[in-house]
Amino acid sequence: MKPEELVNFDPRIPKHKPILTRLIIVLICIMFIAEIYFKGLYSDKALIILGAKWNEGITNGEYWRFFSCTLLHGGLLHLFLNLAALHIFGSEVESIFGSFRFLLIYLISSWGAGLASYAFSPNLAIGASGALFGIIGSLVMFFFRQREKVSGATMRFKSMYTLIIINLMLGLLIPRIDNSAHIGGVITGLVTGWFISPEYNIEKDETIGKLHVVKKRDLTRVIAGLFLVLTILYWLSRFAISIQPIKTN
Repeated sequence: MKPEELVNFDPRIPKHKPILTRLIIVLICIMFIAEIYFKGLYSDKALIILGAKWNEGITNGEYWRFFSCTLLHGGLLHLFLNLAALHIFGSEVESIFGSFRFLLIYLISSWGAGLASYAFSPNLAIGASGALFGIIGSLVMFFFRQREKVSGATMRFKSMYTLIIINLMLGLLIPRIDNSAHIGGVITGLVTGWFISPEYNIEKDETIGKLHVVKKRDLTRVIAGLFLVLTILYWLSRFAISIQPIKTN
């Protein structure tokens, strides 16, 4: 870009309303009310019924627990911290990626986080933090890919990966935090974000003489990337489940 063109450069990118983020927040709040009603804050049995990550259940075919566990939380502080992060980072990802791609990131990151927790931790697990790490990971990848085209992207890239490192270190220091889920979530989010993050070109509108950001067509890359990511998660899940002992009553 020529220096004289910078004055007429419009760095803004298209934004979407974060509708799904708000719906997920509402759903998490509803599930927390259900936890209170069924005494899930004090009972592992109730949490299992409500959908916690329970290794024995997953081994016996209850794969939906990879996703349902993200809707449950262990207390008001746990709930508040995750909802605040979801509101901040989920809204940003959905506004940039769009609702459908945001949903893919949330679900795939939940799967990756739940699978890592299943493989490396025998404990019951709940919480949206694994999916949140994936959401932040997708932001890291978006700002990395667009660092030369979107204003402020390089600074945001550095701040996002620093945030991930700090939170992973905290996970090692604070007891009862399932860091394997966080690592699984962030890896899945980074890889998914690489393939499905929107890309932009800088073009000049000759009618008004202004540079602006235009979204590139990327359907082939998105479909191919999703196929690769989902295939890898599928076979990793099959492998992890195959080496777990099946318990029967």
